[in-house]
Amino acid sequence: MQTLPWYKQFWPWFILSIPMITVVTCIFFIVYSVQKGPDMVVDDYYKQGKAINLELSKFQKAKALYLHGDLTIDADKVTFAFTKGDASKVTALKLAFYHPTLKENDFDMILAKNANGHFSGFSDHINQERYTIFIEPMDQSWKLKENIVLPATGPFKITPEYK
Repeated sequence: MQTLPWYKQFWPWFILSIPMITVVTCIFFIVYSVQKGPDMVVDDYYKQGKAINLELSKFQKAKALYLHGDLTIDADKVTFAFTKGDASKVTALKLAFYHPTLKENDFDMILAKNANGHFSGFSDHINQERYTIFIEPMDQSWKLKENIVLPATGPFKITPEYK
């Protein structure tokens, strides 16, 4: 009985395929992880810490001004109305939406003051998800923060309490 050479038989190739598939899979995952690294990693923690302290002073200023408001989000229209505090000098607001984990879902928008004193704007980036929103005037003198979940059945109550 004549035997075939090893490279013409099934079992050596089957046994060798397992480590080869493992190597190819490892290379794939290494390339994928390098290209799609985490968005939340910060290089300069000291600089970030100083920025956080500056941000906290903006929240304290909003608290001192006793600023409260209602934020309404309907499909692509966003409206903000101050319910307490003096916001007569504010002509426009910057509204920033931050997704908790996906940086590509973050976006900013400008809310302009209309005739009835409310601030409104339109955006096609609003998804039905969870966001942390930041509201601040264009001079960035104070800041409000709130965690929201969309869709909403009514307006969100925005308070100067840091959450």
